[in-house]
This record gives sequence, C-alpha cells and structure tokens, in this order.
Amino acid sequence: MTQRETLSFVRSMRLLLPLLALVLLLPACGSGTDDGVTTVRIWHLKDAEERVVLEEAAKRYSEANPDVNVEVLYKDTEELRNHYVFGAIGGKGPDMIYGPADNVGLYALTETAMALQDRVDPAFVERFEEDGLLFWGDSLLLVADQLGSHLTFVYNKTLMPEPPATLGELVAMAPDLTVDADGDGRPEQYALTWNYTEPFFLVPFLSGFGGWMLDESGTPTLDTPEMVNAIQFVLDLRDEHQVIPRESDYNIAETLFKEGRAAAVINGPWAWGGYAEAGVDFGMARIPYNTETGIWPAPIVSARGYSVNAAVTDEKLPLVLDVLDYLTGEEVQRQMVRDLFAIPTLKTVRRDTVLMQSNEFVQQSLRQAEVAKSMPTEPQLRQIWDGMRGPYQLVMNGNVSAEEGARLMQKQAEELIADTFDS
Repeated sequence: MTQRETLSFVRSMRLLLPLLALVLLLPACGSGTDDGVTTVRIWHLKDAEERVVLEEAAKRYSEANPDVNVEVLYKDTEELRNHYVFGAIGGKGPDMIYGPADNVGLYALTETAMALQDRVDPAFVERFEEDGLLFWGDSLLLVADQLGSHLTFVYNKTLMPEPPATLGELVAMAPDLTVDADGDGRPEQYALTWNYTEPFFLVPFLSGFGGWMLDESGTPTLDTPEMVNAIQFVLDLRDEHQVIPRESDYNIAETLFKEGRAAAVINGPWAWGGYAEAGVDFGMARIPYNTETGIWPAPIVSARGYSVNAAVTDEKLPLVLDVLDYLTGEEVQRQMVRDLFAIPTLKTVRRDTVLMQSNEFVQQSLRQAEVAKSMPTEPQLRQIWDGMRGPYQLVMNGNVSAEEGARLMQKQAEELIADTFDS
C-alpha cells in the first residue's frame, strides 16, 4: 500500500480506532493448535438458513479430519468488515472471511486478503465459472460459493396469477390489485410493496432507465436524467397511482406480502424461504421490462464467498486452502441449490440440468441474474451509498424534488469520497 493509500485508509477508519484494542484479544492466524488439533477460524455474514448449511459443512469436515476444528462465527456487515481489517493488519483475526464482492476493494487497498492465484492448484481455479472468481487486478482475492443478493419480482399467485412483463403492464394492472374496501384512503391490499426508501432497492429502476451509481474510475454518476426518471417512477407509483404504500421500509414490505396484503414484492434470495414458511403460494419473475428505454431493470448481483487472511502463515495455509476447497466444493454447493435456491459457481453444478431445472425458484433466480449487473468493487461504493441515502430520503419525504435529490446525491457522494480518499 502506498503512503497516500495508507493515509486514506486511516482517514476513512478514524472513527473506528477504538477497535484497535480488540486486535490484542484476537488469536493470531498461525495459532489454534491445541492437543494436536488445529483450528481454522471463519467469520461470515450468512443469514440464518445459510448458516445452518455452513455449520453442518464445517462439522462434517471436522469429523472427517479429527486433527482439524473448523470454527465459524457470524458477524454483521460492519462488524465483520471492520474487525477483520483491523485484525488482519495486526497479523491476527480469522483465517478466512466470508462476504460479498464489494468488500474486495477494501481488502485490496489494505492488503488484508491473500492473493490466491499462485497459491492454489490451477485445477481448483478451472472448476469455477468466471463469475465465481473475483480478481482485483491480477490478484484472486475471493472464491465464491454462490451468486446472490439480486432483487427479483416475487408475486402472490392467488392475487396475481401472472406477473407483468413490462413496467407499463404493472402500472396498468396495479389499480385493480389495490383494494381500499372501507374507503378510508388506506388500502387493505396493495399491488406492490418493497423497501423503496433504501437506495439499494432503487438500483433496478435506475439501471432500467439507463443509469448507474458510478463509473469505472469510481466517480459517482448520480446527478443524471436517468436517476431523476428512476426516482420519479417510484414517486408516481406512490403518489399518482397510489398502488404502493405511502410509507414503507423492509419490515413493512415483508409483513404486507407475508400476510397476503400485497400482490407482489421486490426482494432477494434471503427472503424467499420466509415466504414459503408463511404459506404464501408465490412465484418469481424478472423485474418488469422498461419499454420506454428498451432495458431490463438490472438489480445488483454479487459473488459471495471466501477470502483468505493475508496473515495466514505458510505452515497453516495448505490446511486453510483444503477447508476452502471443501466449503466451495460440489457437496456443499449442491446442498445450497437444494435447500437455499442458491446459484452455484462450480461449472459441474451450474451445468447440471437435472438439478438446476428441478426447482422453479432456482430457474427464475438465474433468469433475473442473467440481466443483473455485478456488484461494483470500487472502494468508493460505500461513500456513494452514504451520499445517496440522505437526499433520497428527502425526496421520499416530499422535502425536495427528484431533480434536487439527484443533485444533492452527487454533491454528498463527491464530498464523502474526497474526505475519505484525498490526502
């Protein structure tokens, strides 16, 4: 890391300096041997259902290899990233970390993830589809066990037997699916619900109108007509057509759909199992096509997988890589397809037509992923999200127009990036 990059990193993390004290409490990556048993530690942010699969896989590996204990520990997003980086810089922390692709830029900047391209067998790399291996420059920094995080149009088959193919069809059918039985102005049933107040959930519409959050250099691209059109489309659904809730967040959207009070919801793979548990007879489809632009709305799809701590010793590395090989291998990925509807990254699993076509949810998830856009790995993305959030909330609250909101997003994102990365 150059001197300028080091100063930039320290500046971006200055509010987290109290975490440095925690580094002293973390085990070193080369440690973990007790009575002939070596512990391989993994930190992750897998959700509850994914966690079960991971814990079962770790147990199977440990039972098959009595001299190894694979220890997995859940941490939420911010804690995972920040504790890991500070630990790895100090030569400590877990041996591997599991998370989404957007962390890779930070790991590259801080040199806390090991470059694996020359440390694994070429046959290991060859097993994966291209989207299952995440490089930063020439360095392989993440090996994915799935593609995920992409939002999909989920519909209640009882209320909406067939999903709309286009945004125009959605707008046309929505009034009949929005029911205000008592006439009090607050519908008991909505055509559509989703966490539309959060920028991540705006992205499919931004891309569907031809926009994106940043360019290849990491510069924000928020003050654009495409952003304005995307915001205005959401506002029109709410204020003009009145077919989505006046107020919404993630929990409100989930409750409405699970209780059968919304004909459709836009959400990601982490939620689908919960809909089945709630007894909703649901189907999945692509987010409807935008005939105005001729573009499919493209949600973000993210490779999710394992990075190896750069502080892992040469002595311990072969064992860590063997655990990595197992956790990203066929047995585990096939279970993830069956139990979690995950999109696998191994060629043999993804090209297994019997397995992949046996579940309609996996098929529809793949169809959505085909038109999704990969999660940006530029380290500026975090500042862009933060820059978008406040102005977008102002628009949703009626304080500023869509045009002013886009301008403020650009301004705030640029200021946050400058404060973080400029020396």
